[in-house]
Amino acid sequence: MRGQVLKRDDYRCVICGRRPRDHVDLELHVHHLIPWRMGGPTTETNLVTLCGTCHKGLNPDYEPRIRELANLPGPAARLGSRAAEHRAEVQRYRELTEHIFSECDGPPSAGSSVTTSDHIREA
Repeated sequence: MRGQVLKRDDYRCVICGRRPRDHVDLELHVHHLIPWRMGGPTTETNLVTLCGTCHKGLNPDYEPRIRELANLPGPAARLGSRAAEHRAEVQRYRELTEHIFSECDGPPSAGSSVTTSDHIREA
């Protein structure tokens, strides 16, 4: 999907317009318009190409006007029919972590220094 988004955006940052072919030190990122933590799905209509500089400069990371810069249809603030896809992604994540915890003798205890990401790396 990342490749499809980069191609759709002509391998350029939708904010500043720079491209790696013109700037050898440029790194392109694929950014969620509606952040995943806010229920934004990982779909082509919710992803956009940004250079590393513009991506790091987003504060906060949710900026609805980027959708307009990328000429993508639809409002940035609504999930609509994508809410079901998001719930399915969350469910898959929960099932994965459950599986990992079951193989690692359960989740870490309250005083443990082992984190969930440590369990995931081990699996």
